[in-house]
Amino acid sequence: MNSKTKSWFLLILLAIIWGSSFILMNKAMFIDNNKDYPLLTANEVGGLRILISGFVLLFVFFRHIKTAFSKHTIFLILVGILGNFGPALLFTHAQQTLSSSLTGILNSLVPIFSVIVATLVFKHKISTKAIGGILIGLVGTVFLIYFSNNGNGDIELIPILMVVSATVCYAFSLNIIKNKLTEVSSFAITSISLVFMIIPSLITLGFTDVIDKVSNPIYYPAIGYTALLAVVGTAIALVIFNELIKLTTSVFASSVTYLIPVVAILWGLYFNEPISWGISFATLIIVGVVIVKKEEQKRAELEKNNS
Repeated sequence: MNSKTKSWFLLILLAIIWGSSFILMNKAMFIDNNKDYPLLTANEVGGLRILISGFVLLFVFFRHIKTAFSKHTIFLILVGILGNFGPALLFTHAQQTLSSSLTGILNSLVPIFSVIVATLVFKHKISTKAIGGILIGLVGTVFLIYFSNNGNGDIELIPILMVVSATVCYAFSLNIIKNKLTEVSSFAITSISLVFMIIPSLITLGFTDVIDKVSNPIYYPAIGYTALLAVVGTAIALVIFNELIKLTTSVFASSVTYLIPVVAILWGLYFNEPISWGISFATLIIVGVVIVKKEEQKRAELEKNNS
């Protein structure tokens, strides 16, 4: 397999893994994806996901233990909270109500919020086209939210705001990595930030009945889905993403953003989730993301040439 074929294979594989994470959350929380028959709670799935991921990456953490306790510590903790622990809980709580397809689409807002955070907090310059892309994406989001229930006014605002909050958390995390952790490798950042979240995860799980459920065969499939979410959706996906960047560029690797909603929608259709025609407004979000990413690529190339 040549490098070009391999890069496309890895890109599609990564999209399938991350696009499937939303349906895996549902499968872990509900019997047969039916929200009337609960299994694990949102806190149990979110807490276990981070806990298992942290333990899986412990061996990497010990290789970078000096970095873990250095001048970078506070930023690594922030990445753990904003890039892992917080979104894990926000997504599971949101998906107690929302479909995995809608959640997957809203997740594609991350690049748009990343540019907004970079501009407002880290004082990066932004082009007029990028502003236009942001506005298109946000308009698409508003329409998607309103018409997600065919415009009947029955909008689940709080769960939707949880997903949007999670994408904002990701945006801050990505900007912290880009602006404060440039000296630290991606493997070190991921392993350290996740291991630091083991204690918060244990505290969260301490307020649940997860110990009783782990020993009950009824919950074994749900525990399995959560473990799959943690190991494949976090640890293995990280390896694939880093390999993809080595083979191509960060821009090509980040294009997985466009494919994740497609995978999420396909899983939703397969499991007969309610999907309204309003989901077509996801196209506006993707258009906005494409414009923003192209403008960010131009800005990054210009900065590189001027340095």
